[in-house]
Amino acid sequence: MGIKDLLKFMKSYIEPIHIKKYAGKRVGIDAYSWLHKGAYSCSMEICLDLDSDKKLRYLDYFMHRINLLRHYKITPVVVFDGASIPCKAATEHERHRRRESNRDLAMEKLKEGNVNAASELFQRAVSITPLMASKLIQILRSENVEFVVAPYEADAQLAYLSSLEAEEGGIVAVITEDSDLLAYGCQATIFKMDRYGNGEEIVLDKVFDAVACKPSFQYFNRELFTGMCVLAGCDFLPSVPGIGIVRAHSYVSKYRNLDRVLSVLKLEKLNQMPEDYCKSFKEALAVFQHARIYDANIKKLKHMKPLSQDLQDSLDEKLDFLGPYPISVR
Repeated sequence: MGIKDLLKFMKSYIEPIHIKKYAGKRVGIDAYSWLHKGAYSCSMEICLDLDSDKKLRYLDYFMHRINLLRHYKITPVVVFDGASIPCKAATEHERHRRRESNRDLAMEKLKEGNVNAASELFQRAVSITPLMASKLIQILRSENVEFVVAPYEADAQLAYLSSLEAEEGGIVAVITEDSDLLAYGCQATIFKMDRYGNGEEIVLDKVFDAVACKPSFQYFNRELFTGMCVLAGCDFLPSVPGIGIVRAHSYVSKYRNLDRVLSVLKLEKLNQMPEDYCKSFKEALAVFQHARIYDANIKKLKHMKPLSQDLQDSLDEKLDFLGPYPISVR
């Protein structure tokens, strides 16, 4: 188990909601989350690049949900991923390898005449291309829907917007399928929103304040929570063997100090812990807290949260892993 299993681990904190709860508010949308879900219905057409209207169904999927939000007087703020962040290179390479493998298997099933099996594999193989994102952006522009292309991770940009007041361009919740938004510290995150506006929500303040719920996060703060997510294994750092979300929660609950947790892990997992794990852990934690984002008010890149001098010293001023500056475009 890793951060991808966070929702399963935190199921007692999930509350069913309808999106109309946020009527009159600004809500962030993880663009690639909806693009991926929309692409499932036309994955074969996209993967085979067929000249068919069905290939554009992902746009209908996306705009149906945008119009649903607007029906309830919600202002959608759509955020797209930007350039690749260096510390995620290994994860992206592995995902690309898996997609290519699934595409090859899908082609084999198609040649055998097994269309159902091929369709399922094409869903696992489909990739959202810059052209697909560009087509959506054209529609969003024509419909006057607010959108932002993040300099790097959309998650970091959404988390930053979640920290702002409405008059500063802030948002009150994020709609996504990515549990990383919790690790980034988004206050209210909505998952599994259907075509009617029903979904599931986790509110972080409720998680930290809850007394009776299990697992307990009563003595956690946002840094400890994010540290738990990194320990469990995330896109920026694989976990130490034997450490999943349950064990990570146990360590953080017991010691309530991330440096202490790392010291204990070093003793207990001496032969399994990579030599540079502590340094990589601090870098991964820093990405979730200080990744570079775009500030529309000053029209410049900055860190999601300011870097302390101590952190800069501990990282030896080598900060490109937070998103190189200037941006290196994909």
